Formats: sequence, C-alpha cells, structure tokens
Amino acid sequence: MTTATERLDRIDPSTRRVPPMGGFSLTFLGVELKRLFRNSSVVVFTLIFPIAMLVMIGLPNKNTAITNLPVSQGGLSAAVPIMISMAVYGAMVASTMTGVSVAAERAQGWSRQLRLTPLNPVVYILVKVICGLVLGGIAVLITLIVGAALGITAPLGNLIPAGVLAWLSSLMLTSLGLAVGYAFPAQNAMRYLGPILPILSFMGGLFVPLAIMPEAVQIGARFTPLWGIAELSQSAVIGVVPNGWAVPNLIAWFLIFTALAVLMFRRDTKRV
Repeated sequence: MTTATERLDRIDPSTRRVPPMGGFSLTFLGVELKRLFRNSSVVVFTLIFPIAMLVMIGLPNKNTAITNLPVSQGGLSAAVPIMISMAVYGAMVASTMTGVSVAAERAQGWSRQLRLTPLNPVVYILVKVICGLVLGGIAVLITLIVGAALGITAPLGNLIPAGVLAWLSSLMLTSLGLAVGYAFPAQNAMRYLGPILPILSFMGGLFVPLAIMPEAVQIGARFTPLWGIAELSQSAVIGVVPNGWAVPNLIAWFLIFTALAVLMFRRDTKRV
C-alpha cells in the first residue's frame, strides 16, 4: 500500500501550474460572500446604525432649506446632505468590518492555510474588497430608501451619482479594515478600529459640516481619508462642483490603505 508520504514524494513542484488570475474564481468569491452574510452582527449593525443616525440627525432638519427656496416650494432640504453622509458612513462601517473580519480568520489559522496555496495576496484582498462593495452597496441603498420613505428627497440626477460615490468609499475602507485585521490580533482589531471610524468621520465632515469649522480645521481635513469621498458625494447631491483635490485625496488614500493591506498580509503569512 502506498503511504501518504510516498505519494507526497512523487509530487514534482516544477510541474505545478499557477492558477490563472492569481487564483481568483467566482467560486472563491461566492464562498466569501456566503461567509460574510452568515455574520448577522455585521449585517445588522451595518444597516441599523446609519438609519438610526439619519432619523436622529436628518429628520429634525427635514424642513430646513439650504437654498433661498423653502422646502415646501421645492427647495433642497438640509437633511439631504446628512442622508448622503449617513450612506457614506454605512458603506464605511460595512467595508471596514468586512476587512477586519480577517483578524478572526487569522486566529483560526485560515491565513496560514492560504500561505500553502498559490493564491496571490492581491487577489485575496481584491475578493475582500468586492465583498465590502456588496455589503456597502446594500447599506447605501437601504439608507437612501429609508430617507425617501421619511420624505428626504433630492433630484434623481443628483441622488444617483451621490449614492454611487458613497458606495465607492467601500473600495478604500475595506483595504483599511484588512490592514488593521492583519496588523492586530482578533480580540484587539475592532478595539483599535472602533474609535478610528468616528474620528475619521468627524474630521472628514460626515457628522459636522466643515464650513462651520475654523479655517485651520478645514485645511487639515483635506488630508484625512474621508474628506475626499465626503466632499464628492455631498457636492453631487446638492448639485455643486466639488473641490478639485477631492479625487486625488480618494485615490491617494485608496492606494495607501491597499499597500498597507498587502504588506500586512505578506508579513502575517511569512510566519507559516
């Protein structure tokens, strides 16, 4: 009888082919999505918190106009930019929690198993980013639907691009969650990330309009991760031209967080 050791000795590593696209497959993506949606705490927290914030902050401002035209006569409500800010926040929570879930996977030894496969680290991170986009898109859509049900409306020509921009924040922030998830143990990852999210939201102008803040704070905010996406989405929903530095800000922080995620992944799997 041939033993397992004898069969292993017959394997010639030089004849093994690297899977196409670095190991990416729809099957692997489907498994990750199923695992994500089985985590009820992530899904519930992602959907409920932005809606609660919208009701508490946005609803009292529904009849306050930010234009010379009253809301009752078709003016834009002050609750509209609040609604899109909460959509961004929902996408942010969804994507970062999707990314930071790798901390639990590390504790279970999943990262070490991946190190024994030809899976490209960039592909693994890409799959996590896609999962973050899916959950983030659901968070944005639910927030906008609830806003419409509450009577917080905006022209579709403004609302659709603003919603898409809010959804795109998932790209950047899933990478942030991955970097944190690979950098810290499972029991500490959310402990460190939890306080970071509200601080980034405040500094980026999601919770408090930067226009009412001191000029020094407004200038400093332009260098923070959420400023670009907040500026783009809020400008889109009220129909004004965003600051020219918003897009470079978004791209720069996406590249920074993605590079950190890849670096932390490689450092973690080197310990196999």
